[in-house]
Amino acid sequence: MHVVVGPIVTRDGGFAFDSWTPETGLSLGYAYRRIEDAHYARKAEIRSRGTRFAYPMVACSTLDEFSSALAKDAGTESAHRHFSATQALPA
Repeated sequence: MHVVVGPIVTRDGGFAFDSWTPETGLSLGYAYRRIEDAHYARKAEIRSRGTRFAYPMVACSTLDEFSSALAKDAGTESAHRHFSATQALPA
């Protein structure tokens, strides 16, 4: 199963990251109150996905990279609309 993990964004007064798979589509992540918790959870997700699956995984650092990967993999540009309400964190 191909997996795309998005960057950490601000959402609902907290910090979250999203992921996408062909089987389940876009999964919105939990909004953590502390950015450190969001970073820890994202790293744990990347590590666990990498060891469980033999298929490629993409960990994106920016919203542009994430939406481009979704548009390429999903074959649609509709992924860009999801990110109009979220704010990317500065690198």
